[in-house]
Amino acid sequence: MTSSFSQQRVVVTGIGLITPFGSTREQSWDALRRGESATRWLRADELDLAGSWQFAGASAPQTVSPVIVAGETFDEPVVAMAVKAATEAIHDAELNFDQEDRTRFGCVVGTSKGGMQSVSRAVAAHGLATQGEDGLPTNVWNQFPPNMPSLMVAAQNGLEGPCLCPVAACATGLLSLNRGFELVRDGHCDVVIAGSSDASLCTSVLASFRRLGVLARGFDDPATACRPFDRHRSGFVVGEGAGMLVLERLDRAIARGAHIYAEWITSGYAADVSGLTQLEEKPLGLIRLIHDVLRRGSLTASEIDYVNLHGTATRQNDLCETNAVKQAFGTVANSLRCSSLKGGIGHLLGAAGSVEVAATILAMRDVVVPPTVNLTEPDADCDLDYTPGTARQQRIENALKLSLGFGGHLVAAIVREFTG
Repeated sequence: MTSSFSQQRVVVTGIGLITPFGSTREQSWDALRRGESATRWLRADELDLAGSWQFAGASAPQTVSPVIVAGETFDEPVVAMAVKAATEAIHDAELNFDQEDRTRFGCVVGTSKGGMQSVSRAVAAHGLATQGEDGLPTNVWNQFPPNMPSLMVAAQNGLEGPCLCPVAACATGLLSLNRGFELVRDGHCDVVIAGSSDASLCTSVLASFRRLGVLARGFDDPATACRPFDRHRSGFVVGEGAGMLVLERLDRAIARGAHIYAEWITSGYAADVSGLTQLEEKPLGLIRLIHDVLRRGSLTASEIDYVNLHGTATRQNDLCETNAVKQAFGTVANSLRCSSLKGGIGHLLGAAGSVEVAATILAMRDVVVPPTVNLTEPDADCDLDYTPGTARQQRIENALKLSLGFGGHLVAAIVREFTG
């Protein structure tokens, strides 16, 4: 029996971004390209249970206001940012849902933990309140679960196709985009709104990361705290934001005259089973993953022009990624251009992968490689070209994105410049 199944080509036709630099795509991208830093000392009133500890972070803009969906107000930032970024992406793609079959439109929006701000408010009020007590919103419970951003994006736009919420720690953002790509590629949807959101600037999360030893320490200026691949790196700072893409069938995008940013070539997954928070000393899983996505994309190592690294500025992650790229790419690694964006915007946790992919696609558009901020004294063991400090003009035809998450989640994707 012969199968009639054929895979669809998938392209990106819309981008929405919220980062600590701003609440629009171009605000965020301009600052990332210039190599600015958005990290600063957090004020006591910005943390839910602020005590005597001092934390650096990169908060989302205060202009991201609550959203109203189906008559209910959602003031949980992780929901509000997802909805706002999705709205920007949809407008960018010039989609008109009134003229569409909404059963063919899907939504994949992940977040690493759900509504942490709402959880913190409830805890501060000594448990879940009943109608209107203690100033809590009456729908506070609905703002906790990690699937709420996806549900609210779908509800606001009346999407009747698949509505999914992947959770894979700090690999959530890239996993969500990959899952959206697969829904279109495999014919389940014609269009998918995909991405992720995260708002984890609360003391419970920050204190946990501090105890794990992954937060940056020993610095005076928070703008220079996160130093990916630098010999003085000591960890990351936490940031907030959201990144959303419109992923669409190529033939459909062409037929409606859409602007096409890039083509999504392939996705890939693997696991590092060495432990909950540590990485393999020899990064065999990550090496295998890089080889796998190159094979799936029918690409050789020399055809990759840029690698957007996870680059958390922890001692172990940066060395692991460096060694994996060197071993997977061989001698090609000597001339490969790479960078990490976390020195400027912090680690956006569940939103990191989607924001960083969006920036990679905008880098393709503008023919530039974004810089790694705060890399001033290279580590001798981290010896790739990380584009330190200043962006460089360069065409990016094919780009590889890597994301790593606690628990051993390894995710990769390849996107390509669209030339018609």
